[in-house]
Amino acid sequence: MRIVAVLLALVLSISAGWAQPVSPDYTAAKQAFDQSPVADRVALQLMLTSAGYWTALPNVSFSRRLYAAIAQFQSDNGYPASGVLDAAMKARLTANVAPYLKLWGFRAIPHPFRGHPIWVPMGLGLQPARDQSGLVWREPQDRVRMNYEYFPDIPVSIGYDALTNKILSDGGQISYRTLKPNFFVITSSHNGIDSYLRYHRDGTGLLGFSLTWMSQDKDLHIDRAAMLIGDSLWSSMTGGPFPDIPMAAQPEAVSQPLAPTAPKQPNEKSISSGTGFFVNADGNVLTNAHVIEGCSTITVTSEPGTSSPGQVIARDMTNDLAVLKTTLKPGKVAGLRAPIRLGENVEAFGFPLAKILSSSGNFTLGNVTALSGIGDDNRLLQISTPVQPGNSGGPLLDQNGNVVGVVAAKLNVLKFIVATDGDIPQNINFAIKGSVAANFLEANHVAVTPGTASAQMAAPDIADLARSMSVFIQCQTP
Repeated sequence: MRIVAVLLALVLSISAGWAQPVSPDYTAAKQAFDQSPVADRVALQLMLTSAGYWTALPNVSFSRRLYAAIAQFQSDNGYPASGVLDAAMKARLTANVAPYLKLWGFRAIPHPFRGHPIWVPMGLGLQPARDQSGLVWREPQDRVRMNYEYFPDIPVSIGYDALTNKILSDGGQISYRTLKPNFFVITSSHNGIDSYLRYHRDGTGLLGFSLTWMSQDKDLHIDRAAMLIGDSLWSSMTGGPFPDIPMAAQPEAVSQPLAPTAPKQPNEKSISSGTGFFVNADGNVLTNAHVIEGCSTITVTSEPGTSSPGQVIARDMTNDLAVLKTTLKPGKVAGLRAPIRLGENVEAFGFPLAKILSSSGNFTLGNVTALSGIGDDNRLLQISTPVQPGNSGGPLLDQNGNVVGVVAAKLNVLKFIVATDGDIPQNINFAIKGSVAANFLEANHVAVTPGTASAQMAAPDIADLARSMSVFIQCQTP
């Protein structure tokens, strides 16, 4: 009877704990969270991860753990710990993490033969390379290394056991590990090097990444970056909500190394790339002015693989347009169409991330989401068509194969989240209107072909047309 009484008392005490009333602050915080858009809920958790307050995957549901994380941030920054973030608090959170987001400089990069994209902290100066399992990035001084790899025909549990045993047999200390039916995570340290591993089941094999960094580089907070990379892989593998544009300071900027390296020698060259397209049968090519800015040598390559030097015959830095003279014979010539309607389907072709993605070009689809750019700039179209660094200068086509714009830029996401108290935009890209491009060409006495096609084309046919008129531009700078 005594044992029964003790057990009964224990059950009653636990029940009483469960029955404790929910605090008004928690109720208000949950209501505010639940009423916000899903994208904003995910963005908030990514910002909290960047600031060091949140270590879980982003979730669309509110929890006591998330409430505690928000309250801790508020308390640390002198705000009442209510769990509800107002505009000023969001601005503070954004300002706190902006330097880290700029430092990490994430870009979404797909696995070369599995296709799933993952965030890569290219701002840390990582240099890419290929191996038999996928992609490898190294910081020049070997302070950071990341592998994104696929191992066929390896079950999740076998991979987990193998990596765990390898870490322990090498003398490493595991600080966290979890094994689930479809993925596992292991964090460890050994001889001054920290590591984060996350692998998911992909078909009959394993797809995942390992990130290693120097333990002493605490000011870089790479442990937080590792969690964001893990979040991006989780979303890619499960379809969970996540921004499809990484938080990067300048998506087309060249990554800088973490520490000063040897000065560049006078004969050392750097090469950047972009896209252009033929505007007449003479082989003249239209592109963005920023694609050929500062070039000592310009090389233009058309679809058959034929190359020609490119000579700048006109440029307009204000409207970011330039036209090149080449000796190439166009496969197809762009017909420029001036009017465009809101909501029209549009397609982009270009050569993005030339060192990583397909060398034959990428074709993407979207639509016109606004007839002006930021600040009502009426020279631009806003489009949802996905673009990446290297798409700049490529054609934007309508459903009939006419060119209605010149792909110009993708939104600077870091600046945007700072300006909007932490909101993370998706699919916000821009193209220079066809009318602006036509006026530029005509003003510089470059023959223009009007876009008069009216028959709707299938997407594969538009892709073939776009490929035939487009060129790959390489810019070599001193």
